[in-house]
Amino acid sequence: MQHFPEIQLTFQEARVLGCLLEKEILTPGSYPLTHNSLLIACNQSSSRDPITHFTGEEVAEALRGLSEKYLVEKTLGGRAPKFEHCLHDVLSMQPSERAVLTVLLLRGPQSAGEIRQRTDRLHTFSSLDEVEETLTWFIEYPHGPLVRRIPVGEGRRVETFAHLLSPAAADGPFVTSAPPAAADTPAENDWRAAIEARLASLESEIAGLKASQTRDSSL
Repeated sequence: MQHFPEIQLTFQEARVLGCLLEKEILTPGSYPLTHNSLLIACNQSSSRDPITHFTGEEVAEALRGLSEKYLVEKTLGGRAPKFEHCLHDVLSMQPSERAVLTVLLLRGPQSAGEIRQRTDRLHTFSSLDEVEETLTWFIEYPHGPLVRRIPVGEGRRVETFAHLLSPAAADGPFVTSAPPAAADTPAENDWRAAIEARLASLESEIAGLKASQTRDSSL
């Protein structure tokens, strides 16, 4: 088993891995993801920072890189190959830890309060202290830190946290190496908006079902 700190991801690989982690929880019925579904997930305009304009080849290259690092597997069957992460083979995490890592991969440096709010659909934290305890677990990881603290200053009014799984994250806020793509045509915009709306609807429905089940079990 490889220790995760020894693995360095590109920005694209971090985004792809984060999407696989997110969609496994939010849309389990469509997981593993096809290449096209993963491309849409990477470039969606919600729950992403920065918003990217990856090409199909960039996603394919990221998948190849993650596969070489034993973090992604291709599954065959059906009309198109699908992809799933193998993070559990490299790093054993509780649901709370997995939720924090997912939003850090997808949204860059964030405060503990932002992390608590943005992980709500992935895992419900009972308090801000629980979020900070989870962040401390990553910072004090025995084989090397997976997250770093970014102190107040240089325009930051609160302490923030960033993952250390790619050089871009270690140096500062995420930046995409690829320039924005040319503007989509109206038809492409409509198609993308429809897909994103459908994904958002499915994720909201699943989150509602989970919340209902939690309430029923507590009765």
